Amino acid sequence: MADSLLRQNNYALAAVYYEKALFEQSTQPIVSVERYRLLQNNLLHKKIQCQKSLRVFEEAWEAAQRFDLNEPNDTLMFKYRYETTLCGYLSGHYEEAYGQLQQTRYYVQDTTLTEGLKIIEIMLLNELGRWDESKAAFQKYAAQNQLFLDIDNLYREVKKKPKSADKAQLLSFIFPGLGQVYAGYPAKGIVSMGLQAFALSFGVYHVWHRYYFIGFFTGAGLFQSFYFGGARRAGIMAEETNRKRKASHNQKMRSLLVDTENKKRK
Repeated sequence: MADSLLRQNNYALAAVYYEKALFEQSTQPIVSVERYRLLQNNLLHKKIQCQKSLRVFEEAWEAAQRFDLNEPNDTLMFKYRYETTLCGYLSGHYEEAYGQLQQTRYYVQDTTLTEGLKIIEIMLLNELGRWDESKAAFQKYAAQNQLFLDIDNLYREVKKKPKSADKAQLLSFIFPGLGQVYAGYPAKGIVSMGLQAFALSFGVYHVWHRYYFIGFFTGAGLFQSFYFGGARRAGIMAEETNRKRKASHNQKMRSLLVDTENKKRK
């Protein structure tokens, strides 16, 4: 039933039936440990394919934790360990996925299999921000695939010193709007400076005309809100710049790796 549903692309129901089959197997007496492990891993693998098709990657990652990896067959061990690594990458468990990748290299003796880890290794290192290691791994990959690229330039932007949220806030406290400019948002820095100048002018104008209540409470309140809020916002913008820089680089690298692999298959 589950296999039939999978062939019909009914992934949600197929995943339920695979889990049902896993439960039923767990209630049966174990005649052969090897056969039990083979059936369990095969059912889990198919369930994970359904979950990946449904893009429920966190659930796929949780299912992958149930693989029995005490597999004597190198091909099968690599299959399940690689699946665990991939689910970790897709679900954002980058540290755990990289640890699983390292274990795969250690336990799988067939180097022709572990050669296939290079692409996901580069992508994991990128997500972890380990740029020097990623660059070294990509240089080897580029050489093997005869990719004539300026790799130094490819990594130049992302290896720049990250923007400091604390520095962005400090600059905004010293001079309103300067933190946003430092964070890479000059237009928003000008707006922030303008709002604070307006609030200060509003307060001074009303105090000058002896509207002390409005001047002190409304004007000063607005200025204080814009001043401290602008500084906090500058810190957030600095972190956002770092995230965007990293995401842009990683997307570029993913596209490059996928295009290269697709060309190899043609």
